[in-house]
Amino acid sequence: MNKLERILGINFPKGIRISNVTNSTDKVKNGSIFFGLKGTFNHGSKYINKALSLGASIAIHNDPSFESTKSNIFFIEDLEEPKRKNATDKIYEFLHEFYNLRDLQNENNFFTFTGTNGKTSSAFLCHQILTNAGYESIYIGTIGAQYKDKEINNSISIKTTPDIFEIFEVFNFFGIKNGVSVCLEVSSHALDQNRLKNITLINSACILNIGSDHLDYHKNIQSYKDAKFKLFQNKCHLKLIHEDLERDISKHNFLKNSRNEITVVSESKMSADIFYEIIESSIKNTIFKVIVNKPPAGYHPTSRREYLFKTSIFPNFNISNLVFAICSIGFYDFSESEVNDLSFLKLPKGRSEYIQDIPAHVIIDYAHNPEGFRFFLSSIKEYFENLIIVFGCGGDRDKSKRPKMLKAAIDYGNRVIFTTDNSRNESFSNIYSDAINQNDDKKVTVIEDRKEAIIFGSSILRNNECLVILGKGHEETQEINGKKLYFSDHEVVNEIYK
Repeated sequence: MNKLERILGINFPKGIRISNVTNSTDKVKNGSIFFGLKGTFNHGSKYINKALSLGASIAIHNDPSFESTKSNIFFIEDLEEPKRKNATDKIYEFLHEFYNLRDLQNENNFFTFTGTNGKTSSAFLCHQILTNAGYESIYIGTIGAQYKDKEINNSISIKTTPDIFEIFEVFNFFGIKNGVSVCLEVSSHALDQNRLKNITLINSACILNIGSDHLDYHKNIQSYKDAKFKLFQNKCHLKLIHEDLERDISKHNFLKNSRNEITVVSESKMSADIFYEIIESSIKNTIFKVIVNKPPAGYHPTSRREYLFKTSIFPNFNISNLVFAICSIGFYDFSESEVNDLSFLKLPKGRSEYIQDIPAHVIIDYAHNPEGFRFFLSSIKEYFENLIIVFGCGGDRDKSKRPKMLKAAIDYGNRVIFTTDNSRNESFSNIYSDAINQNDDKKVTVIEDRKEAIIFGSSILRNNECLVILGKGHEETQEINGKKLYFSDHEVVNEIYK
């Protein structure tokens, strides 16, 4: 019996060759071990026969209601629930042994970020700061994974927060064997589904903001907030939260006696634990200061300190994302006596992205909920005479946010062009009907074809106006009538101007 068999407590059929380990039929190939585990809506045992037909050599599950006489299907009751207290589960041990990695939990430094808006930017900025300072770092999130300054890989996971199978895949793909810093986006879905249950010890946990999103999944705003706050249930050296969420701390029983363990970040209260202030702001250059009034236990600095930074990051709400990235790391590598130059930082593709080297002002952003719209549009409006806004609403998703998104666009835009954004299996006319409900259509032009909408927006653009394309950001597909079609906002803009 080899070590993999001992971990699971079973004997593999003779002659078995293991090519990979997965819990997704999309990744099954000849020689795979397929794990059928409890999911949000179905148990993975439902897909065992499909996995075997695709070439899996073994299927392992923990569904007591699933019965089979096949010799390559194994039921293991305690796959995910260790019998010993504080023990890791068998899946975690199996993946460690299979990939021959050091202890993922204890050998790496996890910097985690959640929020309705900004978690991609914060995690990506955190990764760049660490990499620039000489630390080995990996970013994992919505746009894929990046190890040090290598090319971003987005082939392993399509989730904002990968599950434990995919995290091991990412480490294996980049050949990471030693301990690294992990800058990780954490979605409300991942927290609700307990995807990070095997990563219980983290360096820093940041809750950037909480608006209204994913209510098709969470059903109500309180459940959504509860999911976000689960990040603070982990053992954590540093818990950072935006001042707007301070009043929510007392609503969670596991935090009632933990206020002193939580550090509040503010841009309005000079007496806050950590206060920041934007001194100068433009499209190309921003200067801001951070004052650490009350350093958390074990934090550097250990007494009140003040730091000055400059960066090309804009608009102002992204400075908030950057401040959380800086504070999550600490200030060991920054100076009080001179301006700390962060001009090397770049935002992720499709995040407040001002398109360079074209004869027009065009910005592409991933904002796709009402709060994201208002955050973003209110921040950039001051830089331009008028905004022309192109956006759509996703089909088969939360319908309640559609009119709020259009209202935000109408409030801040001189012209609004409503178009498609992953209509999925819902008709475009129904989506627009929801969006225009109780809204004035005087500023609104409806163009279903997203490419034509962007072309039209560029054709009416004048000097010192900005064409703002919202919703898809880095994405390169459109899902319409159940089919995923290639589409890139960036490519359309390049075709127009280059």
